[in-house]
Parts: sequence; structure tokens; C-alpha cells
Amino acid sequence: MGRIKHLKIDKNIAEEINSIIKNDKRYRVRNRANAILLKSQSMSVSNIAKLLKVRAEQIYKWIQKFKLEGINSFYDKAGRGRKALLKNVDHETIRALVINLPSVAVANAIIKENLKIHVHNETFRSYLKKTQINLHKSKENTTKKT
Repeated sequence: MGRIKHLKIDKNIAEEINSIIKNDKRYRVRNRANAILLKSQSMSVSNIAKLLKVRAEQIYKWIQKFKLEGINSFYDKAGRGRKALLKNVDHETIRALVINLPSVAVANAIIKENLKIHVHNETFRSYLKKTQINLHKSKENTTKKT
């Protein structure tokens, strides 16, 4: 990457970047915005890299991307990352298969066998919790008193 001596940004854009740094929940977005703001305040790329604990090459990439896309460059594009395996599966089908099963491991084995979807037990446990699927009914009076 080449040297970038100055990065001039408009006062309104600087205020918007400050707002992103203070309010955005995503660490990566805040980090990128912070790098751009610091560079616009004439801080060297090597100092920004040390402060944000990233490589200087990454700062140069963020600056170049900012010059092309503006504030939109702080955000990840759609389609990044690993796709969810259970996202497009019918929840009712899974519910019907796993209801009343004793454990996540057993339920996951049934899903693997019937739907040919292979996920880790902890991933499956999170999916069940998020979709509010309970594996087994609560024990109703297992000991009957007469």
C-alpha cells in the first residue's frame, strides 16, 4: 500500500462518524470508523494501527475503501460469513421429529437421520432454544399417590 498523507473529511461526515463510534453495537464498524476519524485528524497510519491493534495494511485498505464508498464502507456486505444450516428448515417438521425425546444428542441424531442435516449438538441446542422447541414434557406426577 502507498502512503496516505492526508484524509480530509467534511464536518457533517465527521459528526456522523462520531455518532457511529458512540452508538453502533458492532465492534468492527466502530473500529473502522475510528480509524478513518483518527486519520482525518492527521494521526499516522502506524500509530492508528498500534492503537486499534490491527496491521497498518488493514488501515490502508479501510481508508481506500472509505474513499470509494464513504460511510457505507464501515459495514459488512450481505452474504459474508458461514450460512446457517437450520435457517430454512421447517420448524414444525423439526418440532414433530424431536418432541418428547430425552436429550439434545438423541434429537440431533434423529434430525441427522431424517433431514440429512449435520450440526453440532450445541448448535442444535441453541436452535431449539431460539425457536422455543422443548424436547420433552415436564414430568407430571411420576409417583401417583392414592
